[in-house]
Amino acid sequence: MNSVLQINSQFPFFFPTVFFLFGACVGSFLNVCIFRIPAGKSIVRPPSHCACGKPIAWHDNIPILGWILLRGRARCCGRRISFRYPLVETLTAAVFCAAWVCLPPVQALVGMVFLSILIFCSFVDIDTMMLPDFATIGGAALGLAISAVLPDVHSARIEGAPFLASAVASCVASVCGIAVGSGILYWLRLAGEVAFGREAMGEGDVILVGMIGAFCGWQGAVFAIFAGSLIGALIMLPVLAFRALWEKSKNSGKKSGKAEPKGSPESGGEACEAGCGEIPYGPWLALGGGLYYLFFSRAVDEYFAAVANMLFG
Repeated sequence: MNSVLQINSQFPFFFPTVFFLFGACVGSFLNVCIFRIPAGKSIVRPPSHCACGKPIAWHDNIPILGWILLRGRARCCGRRISFRYPLVETLTAAVFCAAWVCLPPVQALVGMVFLSILIFCSFVDIDTMMLPDFATIGGAALGLAISAVLPDVHSARIEGAPFLASAVASCVASVCGIAVGSGILYWLRLAGEVAFGREAMGEGDVILVGMIGAFCGWQGAVFAIFAGSLIGALIMLPVLAFRALWEKSKNSGKKSGKAEPKGSPESGGEACEAGCGEIPYGPWLALGGGLYYLFFSRAVDEYFAAVANMLFG
């Protein structure tokens, strides 16, 4: 660890660059998982291939750079390559770099695992309106296991005490995060069903925020719920208003005999029709959890500590 810190002090851009490149490679793998796992396909075979069936050359498969050099078009058949691919790669690279820059080494490495799960869950939820149990429940179990082995994740290391005491304290923080996060969202889900007369959010969202709590503690789970909801509302309300105006203009166009625009070849035209009426909640929860872990954990924890001190002395 001392050698890592020494390299980091002498060459401050070395590790951020390494983890940016590593994150881009992980993002490329996440693209494969996001597309293939919900479809029930193997993530190993066949190797990366174009929609026309031809294999993709290694130099065209370089994360981020390959899409830029190809100008978003497949070399073999000229089909459009979705902007989703470089987006996921760049996002993963950026959060890996941010984790290393903003956090101590142990928390940064654990954060890369946590943030990868969040990115995977977010894009799967956008595509399918579902959150895979192996990622949410498995992620919660992984967070609890990591908490037991690495108490520094929850800043639970007790100076001068045996390692077991720190491990137990860290596990308690993780379990509390799972229970509080899932509990709050479960009751909000029930309240939403009563208020709207239909399911307000899925069970996957409840489990996802529990997984966030496993890595971030109860403070992070609470922050993810409310910050994610606030950011989602601020972004989606204008989008929904614009969509309503767009639909109104399309309907008026149909009445006047104008041709209705078709979907793009990339989306297939019918894909949007099935899911445009629903908004996934998972990506906003993931955004809140990621922001807490990377940037706001200390400020949020201090705020809750101050509130507890004010209430209970």
